[in-house]
Amino acid sequence: MRKLILLVACLTGGLAMVSCSDSSDDQETTETKGKTKMILAIDMAPQASMGYIVPVSDIAGGSVSFTNAHEVKSTPYLATFKDWVFSIGGAADAYVYKYIRNDDGTLTKTGEIQIDRMAPMAGNMLVVNETKAYASAPIENKIVIFNPTTMERTGEIDLADTKWGVDGSNTPNPIGLFLRNDILYIGLGQFDNMPICKKGAHVLLVDAKTDKPIKKIVDYRLSAATIIGVGAMFVDEKNDLYIPCWGSYGYVPEQYCGLLRIKNGETEFDKNYCFNLTDRTWPGVEGGKLQYVLSYHYAGNGELYFFGYCPAFIGASGPDYINDKTNYSFKADLYNCTGEVLDFPRTNGYSCAINHKNNQVYFGLVTTSNGAGLFVYDRNTKTCSQSPVINSQGTIMDMAIY
Repeated sequence: MRKLILLVACLTGGLAMVSCSDSSDDQETTETKGKTKMILAIDMAPQASMGYIVPVSDIAGGSVSFTNAHEVKSTPYLATFKDWVFSIGGAADAYVYKYIRNDDGTLTKTGEIQIDRMAPMAGNMLVVNETKAYASAPIENKIVIFNPTTMERTGEIDLADTKWGVDGSNTPNPIGLFLRNDILYIGLGQFDNMPICKKGAHVLLVDAKTDKPIKKIVDYRLSAATIIGVGAMFVDEKNDLYIPCWGSYGYVPEQYCGLLRIKNGETEFDKNYCFNLTDRTWPGVEGGKLQYVLSYHYAGNGELYFFGYCPAFIGASGPDYINDKTNYSFKADLYNCTGEVLDFPRTNGYSCAINHKNNQVYFGLVTTSNGAGLFVYDRNTKTCSQSPVINSQGTIMDMAIY
């Protein structure tokens, strides 16, 4: 069971690839002097099987203080809306917890809601407005609709149907969520034996006005659409939607990970776009190959950042996602489908936190000899810090920046 949790925890890395808590210009925030400018979701393994939601008072440097932290279960992830902060249970907890940013830099917990009633897992969530939010229950095969103000369940979309599964299965396992042009896009895990998924990237489209499914689309160039936790989809400046795929964690040779696209105004996969990240040779990577890619962060103008898992650094006794330093940090061109390894120390397989503010791109790293915490890539000078600008215990799994 512990091995499965470790596998799923890495799958959550993060996928999310771009998280709900990214610092995009259109995110609604309420700025008040004194409110925390950064919130971290931290997993404490291997020291303890638990996590923390931590407000950070000074993002200029120093060390993370846990004085005002809120304890949660392991593998926590974040979503934000205005001054609301939501902790998503990921692979360890079926609940979503709500916090509010206070004027003194602290967070106050104001509510919670159980998402999946069949397993300790909450796939992902998004807030539409003050009275409507969605969250995915991967094992119960439902999308929960709730009021994010009161944290009360107001409805659900039942997806336990062979129309949405594969080969007669009625378990499509919904994970990632994204709302564009009044259509809710739902990434379907289509689990065979988690983390192994059925071939193809399967996405369900739902009419967000009626909450009724429209159709399911599939693309077999990549597999396993969106990730638990931070495995969210994202749009660029053209409102083109990008769907991250994790390719069954690299365990199935003919399944690949990377990005697919659905262009603005369309509801089918773009046949002319596929950013395949595993079926290529990467300069600067030991052995040249990545087993899978998670934790994408889009910084605008085609600039994409992500972590790539390199199998060359797996220990003799098998994968140790906490202690093995397997992950490289990358910068990529979303449109030309090119990329390069950044000059950071390698980090562990739990690492999945990437975000940016202005020209600073923050990576949550746990390194062998360079410390642990937030490292920074400067987009102007194109340089990477070799030690943390903010030190932290544990592994930073997600971050929100205001």
